[in-house]
Amino acid sequence: MKKIIPVLALVLALLAGACRHAAPHATLQQRFDSVFAWRYGSDAAGDPGCAVVIARADSILYEHYQGVADMATGEPIDSATRFCIASVSKQFTVAAVLQQVALGRADMADTAARWFPEYTRPLWSGITLADLAGHTSGLPDARDRSDRRACLYATDSSSVLFFADVDSLKFVPGTAYDYQNPTFLLLARVVERSAGLPFCAYAADHLFGPAGMRSTYYFNPDSIPPRQAHAYAPDAEGIGWDEFDYGEETFYATRPDGGIYSTARDMTRWQQALADGRIVPDSLLRLARSPRVDVSAGPWCDYQCRPHTSYGLGWFVDTTPGAPLKSYHTGDNGGFQAYVAYYPADSVSVVVLENRHDRDRWSLALEIERILRESGLVNP
Repeated sequence: MKKIIPVLALVLALLAGACRHAAPHATLQQRFDSVFAWRYGSDAAGDPGCAVVIARADSILYEHYQGVADMATGEPIDSATRFCIASVSKQFTVAAVLQQVALGRADMADTAARWFPEYTRPLWSGITLADLAGHTSGLPDARDRSDRRACLYATDSSSVLFFADVDSLKFVPGTAYDYQNPTFLLLARVVERSAGLPFCAYAADHLFGPAGMRSTYYFNPDSIPPRQAHAYAPDAEGIGWDEFDYGEETFYATRPDGGIYSTARDMTRWQQALADGRIVPDSLLRLARSPRVDVSAGPWCDYQCRPHTSYGLGWFVDTTPGAPLKSYHTGDNGGFQAYVAYYPADSVSVVVLENRHDRDRWSLALEIERILRESGLVNP
């Protein structure tokens, strides 16, 4: 792992609740500025940071860039900086499958056995595409982790080899939640077999293009475009940063489950393209963003395990009583941390992309939502 000489020491732990003292009469800009001053500290300009866009429909309400994208060069984070959005990538894979559904080429009720005849065990006949997209397949994540180098440089093809040997399920498909990455690699193959195109090429033509996402792409270790951020983690001494992305984190390079790089503005364009019906029909988007399985009820996984939280198809859904309905997804890959949320009743989107993972994401999400509610921008 590469060692990065710190420009500034890490700020101390978050001052819990500090930003709640921001004056209610302050402007929206001032209130959100106080949130990020609270999150990172006032002297963190030379550290890794974030890109933030909060918008209502196609109007930006707040935009903020802070920190550096590459600590070796000092390149600052700005509107052109590309971050790995990690598991937020899953909704793009689901959207590609839903496009095949809209064309009549596939159905979310199709069995995995239909699309993967090479998997001959009977268990594949009980798993649907919806199960693969909704973390309810019951399939174990049995990737071989014994060879660290193989894990560091895993590919889409190597990460699904284990499926051929799966001979039992963890639970009956459709009955429980167990967050699973490799099933999204299978969904990408469904798209390839349905559309007759390599998945990344398909996404560029049918997802990124229609959404106007000109700075978005799937990670390729052999082709690093300009303005691609590095990610970082605090070093062992707690006074600097270690680079923590490709080659330093396991299973980092797989794409349909977590390999998209994008900008905060492009992710806002994606939210609006979905809302406008430019990607999938509204009926299918509502299906994907509807609660399908209770995340907090099962014993198999604790990722995003909070009360009133469900998973649909490629999105989490927050139905907290008294709070606005919210579909969202989080992402974690190396030192990258992402939070992308949408409030459908008010057409408000929130995009927070970070190249550091040393701050609590959910407290930030709640603080942003509180300000949006107090400003009358989102409503229960």
